[in-house]
Amino acid sequence: MDVREEVRQIAGPLADEDGYELVDVENAAAGRHRVIRVYLDKPVCVSLGDCAKFSRRLADCLDMNQTIPGSYHLEVSSPGLERPIRTLDHVRRFAGQRASLTTHEPRDGRRNFEGILLGPEGDRAGLRPDDSDEQWFEWSEVRSVRLIVDPWAGLRNPKGRPAAKSRPRGGA
Repeated sequence: MDVREEVRQIAGPLADEDGYELVDVENAAAGRHRVIRVYLDKPVCVSLGDCAKFSRRLADCLDMNQTIPGSYHLEVSSPGLERPIRTLDHVRRFAGQRASLTTHEPRDGRRNFEGILLGPEGDRAGLRPDDSDEQWFEWSEVRSVRLIVDPWAGLRNPKGRPAAKSRPRGGA
């Protein structure tokens, strides 16, 4: 079992006990240092205090179990506004929101897609791009999905609605 999965198995129950959702665990190298990133979420908002408290509890458990060989840096944070979508349950939860999706292999010469997140349907997730029809992807084809925050979305003219008429300027 790899380190990421071992950390997930320890962090998952701790997160559940404290009322958090374990969104993801990343195991990365930064030079000669190992960095373990843990992303938590909860219905209202994950605060800095929540992250600090969880970080102390998780670090104690990881050290006690000697899960990670050598030294490491532990980072605990919320997934942020442009959060990663890691499971089909996440797809269900965030369906209807704008997202970017990257596939492992190119489809029609592209790996990167953007649009409204659809689904899931079975083991597939879909996107409705602005410029084409719905596209559906087997979850095994998907490399990553991330929400996209678009602060101007509400100000854009919705598709199919006529643009507001402009008033004439100048004297008549």
